[in-house]
Amino acid sequence: MNINIDTSPIATFHWNEAMGKRLRGLREESNYSRRELSERTGVSEAYIQQLESPHLYAGRSRKPKELTASRKILESLCLILKTNVAALIWDGNVGNVIISSEEGNNSLTF
Repeated sequence: MNINIDTSPIATFHWNEAMGKRLRGLREESNYSRRELSERTGVSEAYIQQLESPHLYAGRSRKPKELTASRKILESLCLILKTNVAALIWDGNVGNVIISSEEGNNSLTF
């Protein structure tokens, strides 16, 4: 049995280290520095660094316990990195999660 989950109504995602590693990997595969990705997306270089290394920021003094990322920010990054939000937040190795690579697909199939 397949269950299809549409992630488009989600406004904010809890961000973890695995997601940060995927973001960094995609950025490096695309040969962008953080500065270049920042210039292309309008997302600050400092925030990209936080997303890539959430364990260094979340829970520190005067910081929230968890790092979150808005759909709007993730969509900006995904547009330049030629991926989609669903593929960025799920690694495809959790259980039997299958990610469709069709352009514009923001859903997950279990």
